[in-house]
Amino acid sequence: MSSNVLPRAALALIVAASAAAVPSGAAADEPTFGPYDVPTAFFISKSDDRNRVDYAIRLNENCAPAMDNAVLPYWREFEKAPPVRTHPLGYFEWVPYGFKDQRMLKRTKTGGQHFMRLKQFPERPIVIFTKKEADGKCSAESHALIKGKEAILVSMYVKLCGALCVDYVDVHGKDLETGQPIEERLRK
Repeated sequence: MSSNVLPRAALALIVAASAAAVPSGAAADEPTFGPYDVPTAFFISKSDDRNRVDYAIRLNENCAPAMDNAVLPYWREFEKAPPVRTHPLGYFEWVPYGFKDQRMLKRTKTGGQHFMRLKQFPERPIVIFTKKEADGKCSAESHALIKGKEAILVSMYVKLCGALCVDYVDVHGKDLETGQPIEERLRK
């Protein structure tokens, strides 16, 4: 399969799961983050509302991935009155937003690397580079292929065209060499 084509069934699942309601008691299930965790390494948004799925990474005191399953997706709701609400993915939302696989690649005393592939984009692996900044805080930068070259992955945007229809997916990032914005549109 070409790297810029999404399977029709995968697109339908993205839309169907995106329409799922917020689970009751979501506030009690809000994800919590430790002092070294980075709450947003990248995110996926969609055209039907402002809510999005953020991908956090859990880090240890050296700003390295804390475990093999260090990446955690969760909803950030911007549609309701402030403050922004968060909650974990629902059971069926793991189909469009979950992982095919993830694992720690490297740990050092000042950071690390974490590999992951999303279920809906397995042909586009993501590597999250983490490091301890000069101020002692942890940072994370996600890298993926955009337009055939390694780039900093910032976000993905799903343009819906109906209840079970995805028109296209835009992948947004920054060119590693120039720092300029780079975007690729994926369409069936």
